[in-house]
Amino acid sequence: MSFDIAAGAARPAPLPLQHITVQLTPVAGGRLSVAMQATLLDEEELEFVGEDLAHANVSTIEEALAVIRDNAAVLGGAAS
Repeated sequence: MSFDIAAGAARPAPLPLQHITVQLTPVAGGRLSVAMQATLLDEEELEFVGEDLAHANVSTIEEALAVIRDNAAVLGGAAS
């Protein structure tokens, strides 16, 4: 499913959010890789769609939590 919108076209209704996955992975130099992915349900095609929300390399767990917090705040309207 494409999320591209043609010029002048109406934006499609958002897909229902099913869940969010957060992955924290240690990387070289004592840093952390933070990745967030949402799983959405395409009710017309009856399939789950994965959408990348964020990916960042950070130095501390506090920075990792900030990435998670910032991206979860963006989804606040979609999750309700």
